Amino acid sequence: MKRNGYAVLLFMLLCLLLTASACGRTDDVRQEGGTAAKPEEVEAAQTDETETQAFADGEGPGEITWEEIGEDGAVNEALLFANTDEEMLVYVARQLQDLCAEIDRKGERDRTYWLTGQWYGDAMGSEQYANVVHLGEKAVKPLFLIIYKSESAGMYEWVCSKALDEISGLDFSEENNGAGWRDSKEFLEMFIRRIVEQGN
Repeated sequence: MKRNGYAVLLFMLLCLLLTASACGRTDDVRQEGGTAAKPEEVEAAQTDETETQAFADGEGPGEITWEEIGEDGAVNEALLFANTDEEMLVYVARQLQDLCAEIDRKGERDRTYWLTGQWYGDAMGSEQYANVVHLGEKAVKPLFLIIYKSESAGMYEWVCSKALDEISGLDFSEENNGAGWRDSKEFLEMFIRRIVEQGN
């Protein structure tokens, strides 16, 4: 009973975070950011480069089990909520929402911003994105939960997918005739399929 109460609380929190997402343009791929994390959060979250790379290569202490994903690819939401750290979910969501808000502001000031592709470099080179990626395995289930529960496939979801893609080290570059995944919905399908193929 207590576990169900926690899952409901976490679900409500996720709904609030998704609703409060600062990314106003959910139909476009855009964003960028700038709210710095507290020093103690960054220090606790960051791993050294070799440990992060070992996780991305599928080696080392970072092996994640996916008991939430069945052999048929179905996601057990209650288990996913129960296995997702609430504080980490809030931290990851806040970092990437701040990033999206910054990019949106740049796009509102300069409409050509979206056409130049500068938003991509701003997103990938941002402090917020780096903070999330440096979390390594700690960010994996929060990112997956955000993508899985979001009804949108906009910039916020794209950035979450990009971070999960980078952290997981899974290679989707051969998908879609070498184009990779196009949006968060497609990424989610590919990610789940790969987890099932690898036997969780």
